[in-house]
Amino acid sequence: MPRFSVDTNLPASKIPEEFLNTATSLLSKSLGKRQSYCVSTVNPGVKMTLGGSNDPCGFIQVTSIGSLGPAENPKHMEVLTDYVHKTLGIPKNRLIINLQANNQETTGYIGTTFHQLFSVEKGKRL
Repeated sequence: MPRFSVDTNLPASKIPEEFLNTATSLLSKSLGKRQSYCVSTVNPGVKMTLGGSNDPCGFIQVTSIGSLGPAENPKHMEVLTDYVHKTLGIPKNRLIINLQANNQETTGYIGTTFHQLFSVEKGKRL
């Protein structure tokens, strides 16, 4: 279950209406995952600083089962950082991004784990 999440000190009024839909599409393409499994969130108006400054900033977190690693991560970082920078106007040096690998055994969907769905049941519930 890929997830893209942005915490930012920008107010909600600065987040375009299409921000999450476009982020979900970019996440899906970058990770090579079905868009129907992708989740995107934005948390505007967070009281946060970066480097002791209250200037616009953001923390991006991406989680995924697979598709993350030393070879793939630079591409994901570039695509997602560029998108947030261009869409929200936050300077790239004011964005931190964290990519985190999830396990099939600890990530769930429709009341069970992805391990159960893809390894045990082989997609029967999907």
